Order: sequence, then structure tokens, then C-alpha cells
Amino acid sequence: MPLRAVRLSIVDLSRVKAVLRQRLQLMREGVHGRKVIVIINGKGGVGKSSLSAALAAALAKTGLLVLLIEIDEQGNHCEDLGTTGTELADDGKAQAAALLEGKPLTPTGEARPNLFVVPGGSALQDVIEELYCQRRVAAASDDPEDRLAWMGMYAAAIEAVRHSYDVVILDVAPGSEPLQLQALVAGDMALVPTRSDPSSRKGLRTVARRFALAMQLNPMLRLLGVVVFATASAATKVQQKIRGQLTKDLDGAAGVMEQTIRHVEAAAVACRTHGQVPQELATHPDLEPALRRSMTALAGDYRSLTLEVLQAKAALDQADANRKVRA
Repeated sequence: MPLRAVRLSIVDLSRVKAVLRQRLQLMREGVHGRKVIVIINGKGGVGKSSLSAALAAALAKTGLLVLLIEIDEQGNHCEDLGTTGTELADDGKAQAAALLEGKPLTPTGEARPNLFVVPGGSALQDVIEELYCQRRVAAASDDPEDRLAWMGMYAAAIEAVRHSYDVVILDVAPGSEPLQLQALVAGDMALVPTRSDPSSRKGLRTVARRFALAMQLNPMLRLLGVVVFATASAATKVQQKIRGQLTKDLDGAAGVMEQTIRHVEAAAVACRTHGQVPQELATHPDLEPALRRSMTALAGDYRSLTLEVLQAKAALDQADANRKVRA
């Protein structure tokens, strides 16, 4: 039986290593501000894509320039933002070209005023294959820098464009360890949506392990908080129990966000059918009264969560400033 050919990596990491060194120096000097938020969980189906799209739209609505990068083969944001079949939906080709060919990480367009998008899609399969190749080559190296540099490919691409935006949001696939490590190395803060079931909490612990590995290249990385997703809004005692369990899981690494996101199946379906986030669809004139009430409540959840995220980011910024003064 013939041996299967092993594809060699195609990306030269010398530029990546140079960017990572420069970024570490900026961190040491205290001039590398926090802009990049990673939305991540080790398990799928926890509201990650919905949260990413709604948060990005809400931040853009405040006047911030937002770049939303979907590091996921599924490409769900096209449904979340209503860009399916438009020139904004490129199936991940622009993202793959930036990672594999060294081209600039260029958005496909503006999905909303101030909200620029780099969609995911099937083209990221080639990126994932390259990352596995790079990891395999790195494992054989005796140089500590070479063993880790492959995790910084996205960081290098994002570093070249982050100055153009106020906030960069990375929505990263749940099942791919290489993609999650890439996102965590590129990010400044991580926000973890989770449900209350044991499998989702296990996904949170998976992220914690990858978090520790990513910090070898990105010591500035911090956990912004955990968002409890798809809860019953009236189940106060249940929410308190969930919050206690998650707080124990986090062991002081970060807090559980006060604002939860309620589960409204009809609203979730309507949002993807119309290609709008809850804050937008809540004012749609054709919604039935019951659905409008649910959508309005869900939109309120996202608005409150956006404010809480901004407050948590401000606290991290203040902590960074205090460390700089002490240094």
C-alpha cells in the first residue's frame, strides 16, 4: 500500500517571527492598546456566532470602527448579517489569501455603517491544512521561537491592519485547536459564551488550557468574561446556580457577566431569516406581536451585554495604565 504524501508547509514564518518580536516589545513598553476581542468556546452551539454579530453591530452603532473576522469554515455571519449572495460573501477567500499568500487582510466590505467584515467559509480548509503542517514542522525544531511561531500567523496579519479600527472581533471555530490558538495569540481579550450544560462547561475548560499555551506568545492576553447563553429569563435560581458553577470553573481568572442572553428559538430563526441582529429586527414592522416582544427583550439583553463588555474592557485598560505607571 503506497504511503500518503505529506504536504510541506508553504508559508515562510520569518516575517511572522519579526512581527511577534516587535509586538512583544510594544507590550513591554506599554503602548500596545487592547483592541482585539476573541469570541471563543471549545464547544459549538453555544451562541458564539450570534453573539459575535450582535456585539459587532452594537459597537459599530456607537460610532466605533469595527472589524469582524470570522475564523470559521461554516461562514455563519453571512446569515447573521444578511450578506449571503452579495459581494461581501467570499467564502473565506480574502482571509485565506492573507494567511497563505501574505496579502493584506482586506475586508470584503461594510456590512453595516462602521462594521467591516472578513467572512469565513470553505476556503479556510487550506488555512487549517497549512497550520497543521506548520505545527508538525515546528515540533521538530530545537529553537523555542521556531516551535511557537506558527501560532502567530493570524497575529501577524491582524497587526498590519489593527491601527485602522477601534475594535477587532474574532469569531473562532469551536472544533479546531490550531485556529483557536491562532485567535488567542492574536487577541488581547477573550469573551466566552457558554450554556449551562456539562458539555459547554467542558468546552470552557478546553479554552483555559489553550489560553495558557497562547500566553507564551501573548502575555497580554486576558479573559474578559463568560457570557451565559440560552437561559430562561425567569429562572433566577437556576441562573444563580449556573453562575456559581462557572465562577468555580474560572477559579478567579475572570468574572461571569451579569447580563445573560435569553433563549428565544423563534427570534433566533427570524434573525437569520431576515439577516439582521435582534437590535435591528426588533423594530421590523411585520413581526407578530408575540415575536416582537421576545425580540425586543432579546435586543435589550444584547444592548446591556455590550455596555458590560465595554466596562470590562475599560477596567482592563485601567489596570494596564496602572502597571505602566508602576513600571
